[in-house]
Amino acid sequence: MTTNSSGTGRQTFHAPMRFDWTDEKLRTLSQEQLLSLLENLDRQRAIGRILEGPAADLNRRIASLLTARNSTKRRKQTAAAT
Repeated sequence: MTTNSSGTGRQTFHAPMRFDWTDEKLRTLSQEQLLSLLENLDRQRAIGRILEGPAADLNRRIASLLTARNSTKRRKQTAAAT
C-alpha cells in the first residue's frame, strides 16, 4: 500500500500483478527498454504488486540480456537507490 497522491494521507491498495515476460519477448527489447523494465520491476516490487520470488527471477533473466556497459549502469543505479 502507498499513500495516494490527493494529499489526504490515506493508504491505497495495489493489487498484485503478473509479469508474463517470456525469454523470447525479453530478447526483442532494446537495452533501454530492458533498463526501463528493470526500473519498473523495482517500483512494482517496492509497493508489493509483484512478489519477491518472481521479481528476482525476472530481474535475473533481464540482467542476463544486458550488455556489460548497461549491466554496470544498472548496478550503479541499484547501489545509489539503497
